[in-house]
Amino acid sequence: MMGFFLVNPAWAVEDYMLTVSSSSEYEEGEYSVIEGETITLYEKPVSEVVIHVYFPSGIVKTLTNSTGQFSATSPAPLEIGEHDITVYAKKDNKFTNAEMTYQVIESKAKKIQEPVIKTPKTTDKKIELDPFSKMIQELEKQKNDEVKRETIIKDNHKIDEKRRLAQENLQNDLKEDEKRNEVNSPRNVFYRFIQEVDSSFRGIFWQQFLFTEKISQQAHEAKEEALRDGKSSFEAMKIFQQEAAVTQKEVMDVNKNLSVKYGNSTSDVQNLFDENGKLPRED
Repeated sequence: MMGFFLVNPAWAVEDYMLTVSSSSEYEEGEYSVIEGETITLYEKPVSEVVIHVYFPSGIVKTLTNSTGQFSATSPAPLEIGEHDITVYAKKDNKFTNAEMTYQVIESKAKKIQEPVIKTPKTTDKKIELDPFSKMIQELEKQKNDEVKRETIIKDNHKIDEKRRLAQENLQNDLKEDEKRNEVNSPRNVFYRFIQEVDSSFRGIFWQQFLFTEKISQQAHEAKEEALRDGKSSFEAMKIFQQEAAVTQKEVMDVNKNLSVKYGNSTSDVQNLFDENGKLPRED
């Protein structure tokens, strides 16, 4: 049985957004289908994005097509209960993910196939079970209910363990990627670059990089906080751009202080420059 569709969860990194959707309800024995797309902030499709969908029954890997879309079907039929699904997207070392939940209910077809106990017709009054038969019937019902509860609990434990292992494997993969790419991080690349710069300017270059890195980190944290507060990815990216913006005066003040600090100028000389960074004309 198909239920209403969930509101598409959308998660973004700097280069693209991931949007996913699925039916909110399935019947036992059906296969769930997760669909989605990856687009830029300007709504252009992003192809060749590696997609991993973590179903309770296993992991499905696929790629987005030329229109940025993908579809993944669960590896095994669904079992009764509530299922949490996680979708991970990766392209050019940029990661993002989205999560959703759907319910699996008992199959209607299964209910129809259950035997129907017919009560013998009587001309006078209804046939009532004797107290002993009623007790046996109630005990049997309690026994069946307990077996069903134990089965559901056991299945949920299996699902939780699969989900835990999947998350653990993903975190290990991410850590391995970080280690492999650490040597090419912006900080390490720039540090190697300034080793070739004259030592009298090396400190200035490094402090300028740290200033830029700090601004970028603050902007990134502001964007993440906006997403946690429920803002859309577009609004969060606007906040990132606002926080990452630096005025000409701020840059001039940083360079002025660094020139004085590292002995390449004096405060008297720096104070000769106007607000536009120019020396006054002498006619």
